[in-house]
Amino acid sequence: MPAHNDKFPWMSYYGHYKFFEDKMLLHNRVGDIQNTGDGLYEINLGVGKVIKVFICECYSFGLAEYYETIEKLGEIQAVIIDSIWCGYTSEAKRYCREHGVGLFSIGEFMAALNMENFWEYLTKEEKEYFKKKGWF
Repeated sequence: MPAHNDKFPWMSYYGHYKFFEDKMLLHNRVGDIQNTGDGLYEINLGVGKVIKVFICECYSFGLAEYYETIEKLGEIQAVIIDSIWCGYTSEAKRYCREHGVGLFSIGEFMAALNMENFWEYLTKEEKEYFKKKGWF
């Protein structure tokens, strides 16, 4: 469900992603970022590794939004929810994680980038929830 915009790609309320860009450029694993339009970024993690990231401002990013995203934009390696008022569903997190796609808030993504398999990153609360559900 989009936040203020019912048309894909659910752009930022402010029309830019400066906060995201600034945070990425401060991360020690990020060599460079390139805005390719429609909320898409290519992030160079060094040694030839570039990941395609979609920045989204959905009220609740679920499986339907994920499917719509990859239908419109093709393969991506991560989805970043760009608002403290927005989030993602546990089911979408599980599905993306199982398919090698990260689904994060900006802060979670910053932590996840320190892992080789960044898409596997879970917060402490998510780990507890996933264990309770028997998802790992």
